[in-house]
Amino acid sequence: MPAAAGKLTVVIVDDSSSVRAVLRRFLAQASDILVIGEAADGETAVDLVERLRPDVLLLDIVMPQLDGFGVLARLRRGRPVPTILLTSRADRFEVRAAFQALGSGAVELLPKPEDPESWRLLAETLPAAIRAASAARIAPMSAAPALPRPAPAPPRPGRDIAVLAIGASTGGPAAVRDLLAALPAPAPFPILIVQHIAAGFETGLAEWLASTLGLDVRVALAGEQPLPGAVRIAPGGAHLRRGTDRQLELDSVTPARRGHRPSADELFLSLEQGPAQRGVAVLLTGMGTDGAEGLRELRRAGALCFAQDEASS
Repeated sequence: MPAAAGKLTVVIVDDSSSVRAVLRRFLAQASDILVIGEAADGETAVDLVERLRPDVLLLDIVMPQLDGFGVLARLRRGRPVPTILLTSRADRFEVRAAFQALGSGAVELLPKPEDPESWRLLAETLPAAIRAASAARIAPMSAAPALPRPAPAPPRPGRDIAVLAIGASTGGPAAVRDLLAALPAPAPFPILIVQHIAAGFETGLAEWLASTLGLDVRVALAGEQPLPGAVRIAPGGAHLRRGTDRQLELDSVTPARRGHRPSADELFLSLEQGPAQRGVAVLLTGMGTDGAEGLRELRRAGALCFAQDEASS
């Protein structure tokens, strides 16, 4: 099936014919997206992707013959393609598997709907997720070993870090994992993370990072005062801030900022309430501008700030 000029092409892979039909119907409403193939199992999926070369792969995790893991592994040995994973939030094993797949080349994770309202939300968010995923650069699988964890190092003179704040979006889980793995263990400061991800997956993200890195990673609680080395992730639907007393604040009342709640800008700007020069902010891979304003204001206030470059995002 030839692709129309200027359209993003998609292959849908799910062992449920009804799910594939609904996804096709959703995407048919987007004038810039074209479904060029579909498969009910992993073996067929690999063949379709190699033949049709879509811009984005929409992939189920649990399938007969060859599951989503196997599909990603096969494709990364040849021609990797930006992949969006669809998985159930109710199945803890499946969620854990999905995060492992995110670390193996997939760039986005979306919940498989379980009721009419979640189907409506998926219809609204799926086209934007495909557009964002299409811009991802997926490197072929290499035999390079994992980054070694460096030995603990004393703080640099004049830069006594009080907190590290991280913001990330599309492709973020794997980038966050790599950043945390490269820090001294345990880090001599608490780490706060805003990761744009579908609501309900925050606990799975925390468990995946904790099991992969051996760190104290949990979803943030209001009033908590994390110790050095602790990693806390913003829960869905609430801005995460660091108060002047170093306690964590969760705000589910303030509206979304540039479409996001939690917002990286809200987290970064909250560091200004304390001694900004002791806060470090890092903005990782993603789409959109969330985090840019907060990073700019922190930089003006004297904080140490970093942003992942485009080439590695």
